Amino acid sequence: MRRHGRRNRRRTQGCRGLTDRGRAQAAALRDRFAAGREPEVHVVYSSPLPRARETTDIVLPVLGRGPERGNLHVHLHDDLEEMRLGPADGMTWEAARERFGFIQPMDQPYAPVVDGGESRADFRHRVAQALNDIAAAHAGKTIFVGCHGGIASAAMAMAFGIPPSHRGVGVVTSVTAITELELLDFNGRRLWQVRRFNDAAHLTAVEAA
Repeated sequence: MRRHGRRNRRRTQGCRGLTDRGRAQAAALRDRFAAGREPEVHVVYSSPLPRARETTDIVLPVLGRGPERGNLHVHLHDDLEEMRLGPADGMTWEAARERFGFIQPMDQPYAPVVDGGESRADFRHRVAQALNDIAAAHAGKTIFVGCHGGIASAAMAMAFGIPPSHRGVGVVTSVTAITELELLDFNGRRLWQVRRFNDAAHLTAVEAA
């Protein structure tokens, strides 16, 4: 899975697409795949939110090998959206806090972050279900998932079996970073294995510019 490029950080999850820098970051990810040293991609999914979809569209032309290269299409999946904040979605963080008084403290993982939105437990369950469904639909295939930082974090929690109530170390991903997971079958038992996390080596030149 690959997180989208830079967006306006002063807003909640409501999305207006990438900044110019975000598009440069997505282009760096595209060039990394174009070099041919990443695993061959067979299927492409994306969150429907503009920042993830735009990042995916920038990378899409170089995905696949042979006759498939440039001919893959994007499957949009609503459950790959970032945490749903209900009436606070798209507001500035300052306005959202003033109006709704969120965010719920870490010791309340089953309470909505804001009334009308998801709880952290609901969000993690949604993400885990989506990733398991996608993997089951494309067994044996390498799947590119254009998503958000929260999706990558929830996927890591799923892989390591970390409950929503856990208050230990959290995980944060860089924009356009690659997180790679593999679904294995051990005698009928499905097991997610983390191959790499937050690989953003392609951003070195962009961040130095």
